[in-house]
Amino acid sequence: MLGESIVPSAVLLSGAMDAAPDQDRPCCDNGAEESGLSDLRACGLSARETQILDCLREGSPNKVIARKLDITEATIKVHVKAILRKIGASNRTQAAMWASQRLPRRGGASANV
Repeated sequence: MLGESIVPSAVLLSGAMDAAPDQDRPCCDNGAEESGLSDLRACGLSARETQILDCLREGSPNKVIARKLDITEATIKVHVKAILRKIGASNRTQAAMWASQRLPRRGGASANV
């Protein structure tokens, strides 16, 4: 199994892995001049991918995200790869930084120092 990719059959059947040739390059730059939900729509992120991106921003590992969203860890990995490709990030840390600049903050939580 070294070097092989495993994709859940539900993802393949939904067509989520089908990418048009122009979708291989990121549609979003990593600058912060535009922010908000319009960036998410422009990048083609689904509602589920946005939820996962929010969890990445919080620093949650795949196992915790999977439990929170009641889906498998393998599905989370597929979504994370899709998110990284869509926003042009190399890793989940870059994705979290991108999300922290663009996703709306959830209210109420203030930092206690």
